[in-house]
Amino acid sequence: MTESFALPMPGVFLTEADHALMRHHLRGVRMVELRQIGGPPEAGAEVLAHLEAEGFAVKFRVLERMSPPPLCRIVFRYPGPKQAEMTIAPEVEV
Repeated sequence: MTESFALPMPGVFLTEADHALMRHHLRGVRMVELRQIGGPPEAGAEVLAHLEAEGFAVKFRVLERMSPPPLCRIVFRYPGPKQAEMTIAPEVEV
């Protein structure tokens, strides 16, 4: 991973605030498991492409649902050293 993220490109899902959120929460992380709950497939593709461009090793999967449902568009968990689980929910309001 590079120390600074590339300038955000206009897209379907990610906002400038989302880029800042990822920059903050993914410092020191090498591997990201990206999970998408609902929303258009373009949202997951956009985030996946951004993470890969930043040098992260990324695994991607689509989830049918989550219980309880997410309250935020982007949620992070850290299962181990240098690892993050990032869940995106495009249908949650900003």
